[in-house]
Amino acid sequence: MSIHTQFLTRSIRLMALSFATATLAALAWHIPTQAQPAFSDVPSDYWAAPFIQALVDRQVIRGFTDGRFRPDEPITRAQFAVLVEQAFDRPTVRSAIRFRDVSDRYWAAGAIQSAYTESFLSGYPGNVFLPNQPMPRAQVLVALTSGLQLEPSGTNESVIGGFRDYNAIPEYAKDGVAAATFRDMTVNYPDLDFLSPNRASTRAEVAVSIYQALVATGNAPPIASPYIY
Repeated sequence: MSIHTQFLTRSIRLMALSFATATLAALAWHIPTQAQPAFSDVPSDYWAAPFIQALVDRQVIRGFTDGRFRPDEPITRAQFAVLVEQAFDRPTVRSAIRFRDVSDRYWAAGAIQSAYTESFLSGYPGNVFLPNQPMPRAQVLVALTSGLQLEPSGTNESVIGGFRDYNAIPEYAKDGVAAATFRDMTVNYPDLDFLSPNRASTRAEVAVSIYQALVATGNAPPIASPYIY
């Protein structure tokens, strides 16, 4: 090979290498180092952020029109009905009924009927649903296990007796809480040992429990968290 040909070949290689380097640099510039939070009030370091984002990706959660999720607000029965309708595809197990306090024009009327017919939620005496009532944490777990037809494994005390406020769990809820806890659907933030069963569940807590229910039914990959009991 002549000196001229060697020089030309080397020049072409250097040009190609420079072009490839520039291209990679341009691509790296446009690749974000971290995904932007879906909601303005759920920063990436928020304790439940990975679960909330996962449900956003599944189009289970949409948030409010102001761009917020309001993770620390109590969840209402109507809001819960909407979330389970979006998250799960369950068979109808009972006929629909008309609740006196849920009109056909109510924003969550369809989801409420689905939650009822799929056995996630029931009404109250007097044929009312109380759509704006906050849901206690124990009630959320009972609702999820009822709709997903999950039963306890072992005695209730052997599964949930480790909660330091075990005696505060209502008798009606112990089967459901045990079934949920056995399947890692119970989230206790900030203290893992306290269930706080009668406190209103926050929207973030419900998001985590719903995602964990998807994991328990084989419909989602696990997400590590120190607050899953």
